[in-house]
Amino acid sequence: MTTQELLREVLQDPILRKKYGISQETLSAASFDSNSGHPIIETIKAIIQLKDSGTLDVNVYKNIKQTIFNITD
Repeated sequence: MTTQELLREVLQDPILRKKYGISQETLSAASFDSNSGHPIIETIKAIIQLKDSGTLDVNVYKNIKQTIFNITD
């Protein structure tokens, strides 16, 4: 499964639409090539990309805190 296929699979979960108020159009249009404007989608994309590149979990967490939520230690 490619990273794009995995992203599509994860974003098909109706909980995302319901819990975060994200339209189906936005979920369907999400890709690694553009910013969705939704932190939860960007977080999922970051996890998929970083894990695909072999990044350790602790570094995935640090990266998400820093790049998506602007939190530095």
